[in-house]
Amino acid sequence: MRIGKRKGENRAASPGYLTVYAALTLTVMISLCLVLIEGVRRNTIAFETECVMDIGMDSVLAEYHRELLRRYGLLMVDSSYGTAYPSYYNTQQHLETYLNRNLSYEDCMQLSFLYRDLLGMELEEVLVQKVSLATDDNGRVFQHRAAECMRSRLGLEAVSDALDWLETAEGYGFLEQDVEKQLDQAGSRLQQYDGMEKQIGEEEWIRIEISDPTAAVEQMRREGILKWVVEDVSQLSAAAIDPSQYISARAAADEINHGNYPETEPLELTDNLFLLEYFLTYAGHYGAVREDSLLQYQIEYLLCGQAGDRDNLHQVASVLCGIREAANVAYLMGSSTKRAEVEALAAALSGVIAMPELQPVFETALILTWAYLESLYDVKALLAGGRIPLLKTDQDWHYSLANIWDPRVESQEGEGEGLSYQDYLRLLLYLQPTDTLSLRFMDLIEMDIRSTPGNRCFRMDGCIDGLEAEAVIRSGYGYRFTITRQRNY
Repeated sequence: MRIGKRKGENRAASPGYLTVYAALTLTVMISLCLVLIEGVRRNTIAFETECVMDIGMDSVLAEYHRELLRRYGLLMVDSSYGTAYPSYYNTQQHLETYLNRNLSYEDCMQLSFLYRDLLGMELEEVLVQKVSLATDDNGRVFQHRAAECMRSRLGLEAVSDALDWLETAEGYGFLEQDVEKQLDQAGSRLQQYDGMEKQIGEEEWIRIEISDPTAAVEQMRREGILKWVVEDVSQLSAAAIDPSQYISARAAADEINHGNYPETEPLELTDNLFLLEYFLTYAGHYGAVREDSLLQYQIEYLLCGQAGDRDNLHQVASVLCGIREAANVAYLMGSSTKRAEVEALAAALSGVIAMPELQPVFETALILTWAYLESLYDVKALLAGGRIPLLKTDQDWHYSLANIWDPRVESQEGEGEGLSYQDYLRLLLYLQPTDTLSLRFMDLIEMDIRSTPGNRCFRMDGCIDGLEAEAVIRSGYGYRFTITRQRNY
């Protein structure tokens, strides 16, 4: 009977035990579910914060300047956005707009009966902390982007020839010699004796009249080199600019915007070679002008930095003439046939005036004059589209010694062999400071981009290559996240 009673008592107590057990279990389960739901909410808010920030940064960089990419192959954001005032605060506002739009669910409002915002996220603050501008560190940011632009298009074999030419020119000293100064000195020494009287007997005197081979050359130089190396000077470009309006002048006056990224390292040798090829690819020069450019002779501007096309071409022609003079002097000094001609004529000229001691002076004057006239021919041939080898042979020589008394510069027929005008420009570019070339090239970019619609105030010191931004995003559910992202092209 006791046993049966106990069994009945157990059956009566079972529902109470189950109720307590279910209540305790349900409490734990509900708490666990709420914790899991809140954890999912928090992690979802954190994940969406990252996604929204990444999308916003990518959207900012997607606003790259279309003309800059089309004409110069560069991806950069114009922080003026078509206005006259470039500033990274403009970019910050654009980033803020993108973040707000990506945090908003207005697009889902027409489905509000199906959707509820369970995150409650909104932008509290966004700040662009760092920017990298094209002009930073004397244009090194631009240099790296331009070199990258060419690296994928060219191989090192494209610049190996130029390195060989540079090595040859430096090895022979063509780039350091001032042959025209030597020519002036030889002419001055001869002129010291011109008009002097010399006693040839006890009472006999003669007046010395020097047949100075440098006199005609001096007259040619006074008339300007362009007259002798260009067929029709009147057809040359007369375009000129106001240099103060462009980035190189503003940089010299420290009137440009500056970024605050870490300093950009100088280019390595191979990247520097690619940069120079970039200049030659995207800039015109005499004989291959860009019709849509303000200055026609752009490579010449990079080399000389003068305001007008003619001034730049004049200086480049003069430099080329100097290099060719040094090369031609080296050829004459090394040619036994040509040296014999010079020595014979110098002996005759000094013998006529009975001053054999002047024979070495006549030899120097004859060689320098002969080399100068040949150099004018070389430069004229280059500007006409021909080719001239860096080191000449007997087959490449044009003028005879007799031509120095009746100087004239003839045109070369046919293309010839050797280096072209562009090849010589490439050689000259290797001799210039990279920072100077880069700033002048950015001058060209500014003047050409400004001629396109909507870009009248375009400035390279407003072009952003990379940025770092920080955003603070809060949630209506009590969460607040700070995120920092960095993006570069």
